[in-house]
Amino acid sequence: MLKKIQPNRLTCAIAISLSSLLVACNTETENSLDQDQIYASIDYDTLTVQAVEFTSQRKVSNVAVGLFDFDTGKKIASSLVNDKGFVNFDLVEDKSPYDIVIYRVTETGEWMEQTRKSFVFDKQNPLIKVQTFNVQSENPLSVPILMQNPELPHGCEITSLAAILNYYGITSDKVELAEKYMPSGKVTKKGNQLFGPDPNEAYGGDPSSQTGGYYVYAPPIVEAANRVLFKHNSNYRAMDLTEAPRDEILSYVESGVPVLIWVTIDLKKPRTNGNWIINGTNENHPIFRNLHAVVLTGYKKGKVTVMNPLEGNQSIDADLFFQRYKELGSHALVIL
Repeated sequence: MLKKIQPNRLTCAIAISLSSLLVACNTETENSLDQDQIYASIDYDTLTVQAVEFTSQRKVSNVAVGLFDFDTGKKIASSLVNDKGFVNFDLVEDKSPYDIVIYRVTETGEWMEQTRKSFVFDKQNPLIKVQTFNVQSENPLSVPILMQNPELPHGCEITSLAAILNYYGITSDKVELAEKYMPSGKVTKKGNQLFGPDPNEAYGGDPSSQTGGYYVYAPPIVEAANRVLFKHNSNYRAMDLTEAPRDEILSYVESGVPVLIWVTIDLKKPRTNGNWIINGTNENHPIFRNLHAVVLTGYKKGKVTVMNPLEGNQSIDADLFFQRYKELGSHALVIL
């Protein structure tokens, strides 16, 4: 007579485990099929991003690019650009919003964000050009030549600012900047004594006047720049670099950032003639007669390249240039 075998706990456990495994496998297979069906149901396309320099549209080939979902901020993909500044991203959806981030790649391999652009992908126009800083370019930065004369014979600082803003694609008129954005104060005369503003707070006189215009230092130009940038909803901001050493100034240029910098108009030693008393104080301000502002755009083999609002593009001995910069008080600013 055969004995009826009762299933023990091990037998039951194995049976349950096998059953669970089969269910899990079936569920995973169904989920995989569902995921495949989802991907198959969406019409994906390829986005091509090209990094180019502001204004010149020259390729920028030593950067990285990240693609992000605009709504969630989640990174979708990232890659270095090729030698022509291009990178491709697959699995993008038509009419969907994204963010592109351009990164500067440091010598240690660190990625540092330098430009961000939001856009809605259009499969009919899959190429997106992103203007960015041209890091360590062999050529000077392509800051447009903008002359201060005849409208602003004493407006070198605000003209240089207008050139930098235009370089970044922010259309700016030098006269409008001078009249509406730059803080200024009158220079008046009582007896034989002149009275005027602190150049760190406002422009002295009228930059459009042949005889009644003087100059201004970095802080009021920074203020004017930031007012314009805010008006244009720009992510860039102006920063005062007063007293920055030579190496720091050049590091900005090598990172693709033009520098508005104060030197002497003839590259001779600073000359003063007379003074004014700063309004509301007893402090005398010596009046510089050969002060000038230019845009530093490049450095190579001991020479700096500048956009001079009186002369256009110039190449100048770097040692002499920075000597005059220092003698005038080391005034400079950047937008980044």
